[in-house]
Amino acid sequence: MKILLVAEKYPPIVGGGETHLHQLAEGLVARGHEVTVATEAVPDGPERRLYREGAVRIRELTGLMDACQRLDAKAAVANLHSVFTTSDADVIHVFNYVPALLTSWLRPVIGAKLAVSLFETHMPGQRVFDLWGDYPLERSLQRGLVDNLRADVMVSGSQAYRRWALDAGFADQDIHVVEFGTDLDRFREDGAARARWRTRHGVADDETVFLIPARPVPRKCIEDAVTALARLAARHPRTRLVLTTPTARTLDSYAGKLRALADELGVADRVIWEQGLSWHDMPTLFSGADAVVLPSSHEGFGIALVEGMASRRPVITSNVEGHDEVIDHGRTGFLYPARDAEALAQYMERVVTSDLEDLVTAAHAEAERRFSSAAVAAGHERAYEAACAQR
Repeated sequence: MKILLVAEKYPPIVGGGETHLHQLAEGLVARGHEVTVATEAVPDGPERRLYREGAVRIRELTGLMDACQRLDAKAAVANLHSVFTTSDADVIHVFNYVPALLTSWLRPVIGAKLAVSLFETHMPGQRVFDLWGDYPLERSLQRGLVDNLRADVMVSGSQAYRRWALDAGFADQDIHVVEFGTDLDRFREDGAARARWRTRHGVADDETVFLIPARPVPRKCIEDAVTALARLAARHPRTRLVLTTPTARTLDSYAGKLRALADELGVADRVIWEQGLSWHDMPTLFSGADAVVLPSSHEGFGIALVEGMASRRPVITSNVEGHDEVIDHGRTGFLYPARDAEALAQYMERVVTSDLEDLVTAAHAEAERRFSSAAVAAGHERAYEAACAQR
């Protein structure tokens, strides 16, 4: 099967969606398919070349990021038209709202079967895809997209995304749920990497380190983890927090507020900032840490939770849509009420004081059973085959 994937961003740009796309493309190639990714061009460099060499063909475009971030769409529409009219793909799979909206304008020239995935996190009453900052307007565009795109299949990464797709108006029979996953082989216990990371940051063996594997944007609610650290440190001073600032994916004003809060609460010296990270750096961070915390107010899944489970680290996360599909509370991790910093601090204290080996073992087994990148590729293959079987 010839498959064309269309997305605004692709590695080396860092993010859960970008990592998912890369691993999906590689996984489909491993299953014998011919895969092309049409995505925004990025400056040349070692990181770019790492993702531009191999069996996945990358067709770089200009204008997609301008369209997705400012709806300056003239160049993107022209370039997508060129891609669609010259492609011999059997299936075209477009990711996220603005690329899907642009594709809907060009629907008459698409002869291939059309798949769509909409992975923006829906925040009821606040945002659908966060371009206009006007919820009723974005809801109107969402409903129009369903009619105009006429997708043959919708691939959702979780039951939460499926519910949001149904709410948007997609037909239930066209939705295939393929749970997100990750390259589990990259997220393993690594004692040598752990020792190097902790030595580099001056972290002693008896200190407990909590990793927040999330880019600093407001819906990640990282301030709750900083507040929880301050409460925990009053009882257990040998505790640390690791925050990440991926290249080009950090909201600097929000990161500044987090720094100010840590200073105000007297824990600035306990917060380690990892800057300029790529996805390839993340396994080392998971190895160096003792537990993973993801305090978001809204999510559709949580690939970082899976990475923590695969790394044999206890996972503590907010009890929101998506997260509750990954974590079985008390068995494979801990769920706490979103925005409750005191509850978060209590579960962080359990990491310090309790033996959680049974929980970690169960979580690792769950990751192996459900969340491999190979399973993701196989699930997409089934969805594409179902679309191609339609008349």
